[in-house]
Amino acid sequence: MKDIIEEYKKLNSSFRKTLIFHLGVDSGFFAEYTYMVNAMLYCLQHKIQFKIYSADANFGYDKGWTDYFIPFCEEVTEEFHRKHNIHTVPKWNKILSSSLKQKSIRLIKWKLKTILINFRASILALQTYKKRVLLNHSVHFNHNQHFRIPELGIDGDYIHAFGIMVDITFRFNKETTDECNKLISGLQLPPHYIGCQVRGGDKVTETELLPPEHYIHILSNQAKNKPVFVLTDDYAIFARLQQLSPNTHWLTLCTPEEKGYVNSAFTQTGYIQKRNKMTRFLASMKVLLASDYFIGSITTGPSLFLLKKLYPNALPADCEPEDLQKVAALPITERGEIMQKYLNSHLLS
Repeated sequence: MKDIIEEYKKLNSSFRKTLIFHLGVDSGFFAEYTYMVNAMLYCLQHKIQFKIYSADANFGYDKGWTDYFIPFCEEVTEEFHRKHNIHTVPKWNKILSSSLKQKSIRLIKWKLKTILINFRASILALQTYKKRVLLNHSVHFNHNQHFRIPELGIDGDYIHAFGIMVDITFRFNKETTDECNKLISGLQLPPHYIGCQVRGGDKVTETELLPPEHYIHILSNQAKNKPVFVLTDDYAIFARLQQLSPNTHWLTLCTPEEKGYVNSAFTQTGYIQKRNKMTRFLASMKVLLASDYFIGSITTGPSLFLLKKLYPNALPADCEPEDLQKVAALPITERGEIMQKYLNSHLLS
C-alpha cells in the first residue's frame, strides 16, 4: 500500500501544470470526495499536478482534510479559494433545457453569475501564484472511458480506477483510527457479516427514499442468516428493520437520538459535535468496507462509494448490477430517475 501512495506522490509532483481543487464546498462528504477523486483522475490523465484547498471544508472542524485523513498531496491555504473556487456547473444545453422545463430564467442567471465568479477566480489565481493555475471549474471529467495510468496499476474502467484512488486517499490519521476502533470494539463484530445503508433525513429532498421493507426483501436472498450491520441516520429505521426481521442479528452505530441526517444542519454544528458525528460516520464506513457483502442505493453518497469500491461484492438495491458502471458517475437527478424506473418494475406486490 505504501508503495502506491509514494508512487502517486512522485508521479503527481512530476507534472508542470497545476490544478487546485476546493474540497468540501456544499455537498455531503462522499459527494465531495467523489468530485475530488474524479478531479484527481482527470489530472492524472492530462498530466496536471493535483493540489487541494480544504481549510473551510464543510465536514472539517479545524484544518479540513487532515482533521480525519492522512495527506496525499500538497494543500494550499490561500483565502480566495473559499469564495471563488467552486464546482463546475452544467453545460449550457442542460441549463437551457432545465430553464425551459421550469419556465424560469433563474438557472440562466445562476450560470452567468458562476461564469463571472470562475473568471475572477482564474485572475486571482494568476495574481497569487504568478502562473496559470487551474481550478474546480477546469475539470471536465468523463467517467465513461478506459483509464490507463501504468505507474499506479490502473488499466480498466471507472470503477477499477476509482477503487485504486480510494486506496491512495481514503486513509484515516492516527487519531481518527484510534477513535473509530474504540467505537467499533463496542459492537463485538462477528468475523462475517453483511453490510447495508438505509438512508433517511434530507435525502428525500433529492430523490425518493427506499423503504426498509425493500432491503428486507433483498437481504432475505443475500444475508443467508448472517448478521447485518446497518448504516443509517435515523434510529427509527433501524428499529423498523428489527421489527420486520426479528430473527436477524442487527448491528449499528446509530444512536436512539438520531432522527435523520440534514447536511445543512450538520455543517453548522459546533466543532466537537461535528467531529464526534463525523468520526462515528467514518467508523461505520470502516465496518462496511470490511463486510462480506454490501447492499445500498445508487442515490446516496456513502452507498455509491461502497458499491464502487467493493464491487463485485456489492449489490445496488435500486438498479441492475450490470448497470452500475453506467450510473456510477451520473448526477443525483439522473440516478433518481433510474432508481424510480427500477422500482416501478420490481415493486413487491
